[in-house]
Amino acid sequence: MTEYPVGATYTTGRIVHALDDGREAGVTELAEELDLSKASVHNHLVTLKRLGVVVSTDGRYRLGLRFLDLGMNVREGMPLYRVARSELTGLAESTGESTALVVAERGQAVYAAVEDADRNDRRVRLGSRLPLHATASGKLLLAYRSREAVEDYVETHGLDRLTDRTIQSRPDLRTELRSITDRGLAFDRGEVFEDMRAVAAPIRREDRTEALAGALAVLGPAERLSGKRLEEDLPGLVLSAAKRIELDLAE
Repeated sequence: MTEYPVGATYTTGRIVHALDDGREAGVTELAEELDLSKASVHNHLVTLKRLGVVVSTDGRYRLGLRFLDLGMNVREGMPLYRVARSELTGLAESTGESTALVVAERGQAVYAAVEDADRNDRRVRLGSRLPLHATASGKLLLAYRSREAVEDYVETHGLDRLTDRTIQSRPDLRTELRSITDRGLAFDRGEVFEDMRAVAAPIRREDRTEALAGALAVLGPAERLSGKRLEEDLPGLVLSAAKRIELDLAE
């Protein structure tokens, strides 16, 4: 079996990804970029347009907001989000920083909710997807997985370097994950963005299975999140909020 059993669906996905980041493009441009026939690209775009996924103006195509609607519907259906959103808001108000609810998906830390994204200069916003090994929340989500699951993550996704502080080796990752489970907290000290810091606490499932339900984080610029504030003041607030979310999930 090939990696993508349905070739047409794979082609559609390539076209959608090529139009990411608000890009507009014409049929010929996409066909040359993706090494596809213009007829094939045109047919896929017309189909996507009829499905409401893309919109076009004067022969130029871009993604519409249909994915936003779908994503928001998915999030509203998550019990974790419904329970956590009030804590997210309260934590942002008490800390004066951005707060985030993060879950793992396909080897990435997905920011399912972000409160006050402007306070981190929108470097991390709703829907951001960042490598697990380079963020406080991502490392936390890895730390509570089995050794085999962590090895699988490294084999599949690697340990890409994002800054000089990003973890780059298996031994360093294992050491960091052990430290996280020992203290029940994770920190990001410029590992994904040099000028950002974060602290995250685990949100455990009711059945206490190995994998976490998610992570709760406070994040912001290094000029505000450093020293005693990052290491001592914020952790207690994040841990308390995460614990309240756990208790509400169990009800």
